[in-house]
Amino acid sequence: MTHIPLDLGPLEPLLADPAVTAIYIDADSLRFEKAGTTQTSGLRFESDSQRRQVIESIVAACDAQLAAASPIVDGALADGTRVHATFAPLHLALRKPG
Repeated sequence: MTHIPLDLGPLEPLLADPAVTAIYIDADSLRFEKAGTTQTSGLRFESDSQRRQVIESIVAACDAQLAAASPIVDGALADGTRVHATFAPLHLALRKPG
């Protein structure tokens, strides 16, 4: 499997925080789970284009492609992080191992 891409925009601090167990991205929010509660992040993508690029990079790291022909992707990154993405509406959920 491919390693997670280095440029993850606003997701980098959340992925680096060992206390964060899950991350959820949709058109309206970037949320994360920490200590068993889901919280809204103050972090933001620069644009919808950046949000789409980050999601597509994570999906590609699972050796998959998110498109109308394959609108749902379930996979795992090299570190064991579980990935669930949908094409329409564009949504991503990451669940860290452990």
